[in-house]
Amino acid sequence: MSSAVWLRSRGLRALPVLFASVLVACTPRPSAPPPPPAPTAPTAPSERALPPVPPSAPPPTPEKLSDIERDAVLFTQWRAGHAADVEAFESFLTYEKVADVVPTYQLLRSASMWKECKAEPFEIPPSAMWPMVRDVLLLVRELRDQDVLSSVEVVSAYRDPRLNRCAGGAPGSSHQQFAIDIAPLDAETGRRLCAFWRQQGKGWNMGVSRYPTGRIHIDRTGYRTWGASHKRGSSYCLQE
Repeated sequence: MSSAVWLRSRGLRALPVLFASVLVACTPRPSAPPPPPAPTAPTAPSERALPPVPPSAPPPTPEKLSDIERDAVLFTQWRAGHAADVEAFESFLTYEKVADVVPTYQLLRSASMWKECKAEPFEIPPSAMWPMVRDVLLLVRELRDQDVLSSVEVVSAYRDPRLNRCAGGAPGSSHQQFAIDIAPLDAETGRRLCAFWRQQGKGWNMGVSRYPTGRIHIDRTGYRTWGASHKRGSSYCLQE
């Protein structure tokens, strides 16, 4: 057999194999399925959506004082020069369980005319009078507990004899032993206070008065009342 004939016969036999190879190469293979999604990590507590924050409460209304000059700020300045005496006074009140009745800065306010009299804005009573301070505070607490007084601002308390004279106080003023003047009261509160004085004041040895300015005087040096004339007949508690 000639070489040409052999090559032709050899080529014909190879064609089916060649076509099969081409067919396999051109046939599209099925695509592999996509991999499963990776598991989602749990959200950390700090990353979770937080509930909305409720609006904050409005700031407290600043305390409205009748005596706006002799406030806690001025008292802090004054206290720096009287620290040991104030601490001893407050320790006594704490021991007697009356430290929470009236703020110290109000309890130590001297006469309202302290400037005119060239006196201190605050004054600590002599230690011998501290039991009277306690007794007055016990009465104030009782007035609160019975809903006679809802709030109290003491505008004047202890006065030494010199300051009492300069401020126009009576020679025997109970402020020289310890008494309090409180800011004016509304009419209804005033009526409740007078009713308490009439019904229970004797047992408390309570004195009460209202000055022309509207301020109310309270002490525990005798069951009595008086008014603008400094006599019993002018007391507003007897006119109710």
